[in-house]
This record gives sequence, structure tokens and C-alpha cells, in this order.
Amino acid sequence: MATAIAEAPAKLQFPIIDFAPFLSGDPAAKRRVATAIADACEGAGFFYLAQHGISQSELDEIFAQSKRFFALPLEHRMTVLSNGSRGYRPYGYFQKADSEKKPNLMEHYIFQADLPADDPDIVAGNHVHALNKWPDRLPGWREALLHYFHAVDELSRQLLRAFALAVDLDEAYFLKFFRKPTSAIKLFHYPPQPPASAEEQVGLGSHFDDTAVTILLQDGVGGLQVERGRGRWLDVTPVPGTFVINIGEVMARWVNDRFVPTPHRVINLSGRERYSIPFFALPDYDAVIACAPTCRGPGNPPKYPPRPAMFFQSRAFRDRNWQFRHNRS
Repeated sequence: MATAIAEAPAKLQFPIIDFAPFLSGDPAAKRRVATAIADACEGAGFFYLAQHGISQSELDEIFAQSKRFFALPLEHRMTVLSNGSRGYRPYGYFQKADSEKKPNLMEHYIFQADLPADDPDIVAGNHVHALNKWPDRLPGWREALLHYFHAVDELSRQLLRAFALAVDLDEAYFLKFFRKPTSAIKLFHYPPQPPASAEEQVGLGSHFDDTAVTILLQDGVGGLQVERGRGRWLDVTPVPGTFVINIGEVMARWVNDRFVPTPHRVINLSGRERYSIPFFALPDYDAVIACAPTCRGPGNPPKYPPRPAMFFQSRAFRDRNWQFRHNRS
């Protein structure tokens, strides 16, 4: 059942794309939606997705479940402390030892597809595929989170089809890289932020995503900002019932920078608690990311060499890529 969107704010900086025509299966309608996505991604790289097929009750439920976790005493949240790719990360987790800035003012919990203990990658000790870390004081929580994960994972596959059409590829082109993906969901909690400048402290510092596509569910508090021109920040005003979509480095490499990632950050000056829930669509860890055939040709050679998908999730790459992308923005 598609979500009916409430009336959008009078002034938005980014387009709203109705996804229902794509989900209808009509080829001409799919093409129109794909063209709208291409237009948005050739611009700011951000757009709202409406009529996406996930009900408002499901969106409300995942926010309620997120609040349940962050309402636990800290000592209970720390029982599922992250060991890298899964679990809880407290305030200050990303702070660099030599940084003069205050740490990001947020905490979050991350989980991925829930693999069984006898999965071959688990048995082999694969560091990419591991068991999720579930708290033991929240009955029904695991089931609710996995229900939402499945719903948004299915939506991500439809979006990947739309992105393929947007660059004149076969609709299923990108799906072959998502047979056993490393996609993840993060539950973010931002406390009210003191009225300090962005240079002193932010909820989440300026960054580029390393994903193929990010599907963000944000509450009505606001605080997400996108940089358009050096130092010019635009608010991504919450629109009820929609997701915020942006591309990451993996998609940029596939399309040879026809679409490029856009820096974004979070500053919560609302005086209220802020919750957001991004889904990061990430390919199979051993997928090789190379320029798609429709995105290269005479006079437009591939800009980047083929790389394994996990290359884009390394801290060293992220630090280098920040300098590279930001210097070009």
C-alpha cells in the first residue's frame, strides 16, 4: 500500500518524485520516472521519494522502535557495543584523536541482513558478513527492525531498476551486484544541540556517502543540510510520508560521474530530539565496481579503474575521497 503524502511545505529546495508510476509496471511510466531521477541526480543529487509503497504505519512503527532502543539506560545500550559493522555506537565514536572540533553530537545503532549462524560466510569468519548484535531487553524489537529492513531492501531494488533506466541500461543491470549485499540500516538519535556554530559542533559532520543509493527516513524535526556551492547549505525540509534519496560513490563510479555525490551534514538546533533512519544500499562485498557500458565512449573514457565494492567503505578511501570530491564541488 502506497503512502499518501501530506501537503508539502510551500518552499522546497529539492524535487518530489512520485514513484507509484514506476511501481505500476507501465514501461512508459517507468521511463518518465527514470528521467525525473536522472534530472534530480544531475543537479543536487538529492530528491524526495513519494508513493513508494511502504505504508505510513510501517514508517511510524520503525520510529517507535528506534525510540525504544535509545530510551534504554546507557549501560544496556552498551551491551551491544559495535565491533565495527554492527551494534551500538555511542556519542563521540567517530571523533579523531587529533581533531580540535567537538565530536559529532549523535549516537546510532547499525544492523544488516540477519544471517543464520551456519551461513557459509559466518562459518568462514568473513569479516564483512557477521551476526547482528541484538539487545535482550526489547521483546519484538528484532522482528520489527527486520520487517522494516526487508521492506526498504525491496524498495532499494526498485530504485536500482529506475537508476538503470535513467542511464539507458537494462533495467536489471545493477541487481547482479546485489545477490548478497552488504546493505545496512542505521538508527540515529540526535539530542538537542546547543546554539553553537557549525564549526564548533555538528550532529553529523559534512560527508559523502559511499553507497549506491541512500534511502533516508527523517522525522519532522529537520536538521539535514546539503551543500550547494562552497559553504552554501540548503535545508532538506521534512516532507511527511516521503523518503529522502541521495546517491553515493558506488553509483558515481558506475555512471562515470554523470551523477556525483553531494556533501551533507546534520545540525539539530530545533531544541527537540531528532531521529533519522537511513538505509544504505551497498553491493556484494566482492562485486567489482566499474563504469557501465552506456556511460563511456569516444571522448568519454572511464574516469576510474575498476574497484572491489569494499574499497569504498575503507576509512582511508573515505578520507581521500572527501578531499577529492570537496575540492571539485
